[in-house]
Amino acid sequence: MTESAASINTVVFADPLIDLTAGGAFVCVLSTSIPIADLSLVIDIYDLDNPVHPEGHLGWWQFPLAQLGERVSARVFEAANGVLCELEGAQPVHQWVNDQKVEFKRLVVNAVLRSSITNGIVYLDKVPAFKDASDRDSFRLGFSRDWQQPIYAPSSFVAPEGATVRIVSRNVFLKDAVGNFSLELYRALKQNDIPVALYAEQFDLSLNDFVRRVDLITEETTPNDQLFYFSSTFDPALDKLLHLPFARKIAYFHGITPPELLQVFDPELSMNCRRAYKQLGRLQEFDLLATNSRASGEFLTSFFGVTGRFGVDDIRVIPPRLLPPGELVDSEVIESQGSTLSAGARLLYVGRIKSHKKIENLLELLAAYRKLDGAAELWIVGGGYDKAYRDYLRWVQEKDLELPPESVKWLGSVDDARLAEIYRTASAYVNMSEHEGFCIPVFEAMLSGLPVFTFGLPAIREVLDGSGVYFVNKDYPHLARSIKAVLDDPARRSSIIAKQRIRAAELAKAMDGRSLFDLLEPELSC
Repeated sequence: MTESAASINTVVFADPLIDLTAGGAFVCVLSTSIPIADLSLVIDIYDLDNPVHPEGHLGWWQFPLAQLGERVSARVFEAANGVLCELEGAQPVHQWVNDQKVEFKRLVVNAVLRSSITNGIVYLDKVPAFKDASDRDSFRLGFSRDWQQPIYAPSSFVAPEGATVRIVSRNVFLKDAVGNFSLELYRALKQNDIPVALYAEQFDLSLNDFVRRVDLITEETTPNDQLFYFSSTFDPALDKLLHLPFARKIAYFHGITPPELLQVFDPELSMNCRRAYKQLGRLQEFDLLATNSRASGEFLTSFFGVTGRFGVDDIRVIPPRLLPPGELVDSEVIESQGSTLSAGARLLYVGRIKSHKKIENLLELLAAYRKLDGAAELWIVGGGYDKAYRDYLRWVQEKDLELPPESVKWLGSVDDARLAEIYRTASAYVNMSEHEGFCIPVFEAMLSGLPVFTFGLPAIREVLDGSGVYFVNKDYPHLARSIKAVLDDPARRSSIIAKQRIRAAELAKAMDGRSLFDLLEPELSC
């Protein structure tokens, strides 16, 4: 195998999936800049729906690179003794096949470059493998590939020929604010016939037919391209991106959670946030900066120093969401059908189950509220929790506050239709989070005609802009009385919702995509 000129070591599947019904054939493309004797290729296979060892682990096979060419032809197939893998013209030097039968519907096949010296992972790519055509098709349904729907605002300029907008976000996951915004921007550019590519280090496997590994951007960038970079966490690729020859570099800052809010239950993420703080000064090296709120802009510029290139007024504030123009008309915002009666209030939270969201405070609020309304419930929608934090919340609910199991509905991650139904049938939206750059669920609650009661972070107060209800003291008995007073008074509840409706319409009009296109339009010098 010849050495690549690139300074990366990669193994990439040539196709985004493997069809087990057609023989399970696949091809890996290898690129390496270090001696092949120092690397081996490992094919590692798990049950896609239960990727844990050993019950969901089907086996692994290790091959020295000296046996392989730049394109590796292989197949994965079911045999009498389980799932097996064969590489054309190569024999594994080590292998392990689970001697316990693993029942599976679909697989995830990992191609791993490992160091022969340290056994550490140098690079990893993965693809799903299916033995049912309908399952293969449904796998992609989480995100529509109909690039023309929904229709965002039209672009007002013609992109130069051969120029591509390269969107980069370290993580692109469905139902995540940063991931959703990245995908919405990608769709908006495609439907305006603007060449675009989307890159991430980690992303939902169901998106692997168009989201590309960020390592590949080095070889694909041209001097005519623009970089649109989403900053939300520590990014080991940032230095490389800043040194690539883009015509223009644009950064959108989402905010970074204060490390101390994560330290107890997720020390690894806390450390990641500390490292991210140290990178923030480098955002001055971009040509344009945007962010989700003025509060986020003020936080960002505090890392630039008095001689920084950007002041807070130089950073454009653009809401982190895209909506088709005209989707929200004031008269069409329907008030939630949630109860306005004194009994059986349904308090709703939507978002990640992370320690900075302060879910325990929501449980304390519910405990106080149930002293006024014994049938009240707390509905919690969202996933992504850490086991330690979820165990703590369970202790708070069951032992500390002694809340009945039926009073807290842990609804998990839900699809859009179910979420819309939940918003319609809840009584009030409540939020105790102690860090937000914008807070999409607050906006969604406003869209849904649901009265919002939220801890008054500066960014959320920007979103509300005089609508909704915010508080700065977490006095749970007082808050419970205040919320109940609103829910018991239809006129007050309707007044709050009416103000939220006006504000939601203002925000929605700024989400049609035009402000993002403005960032990409070149400025002509006279």
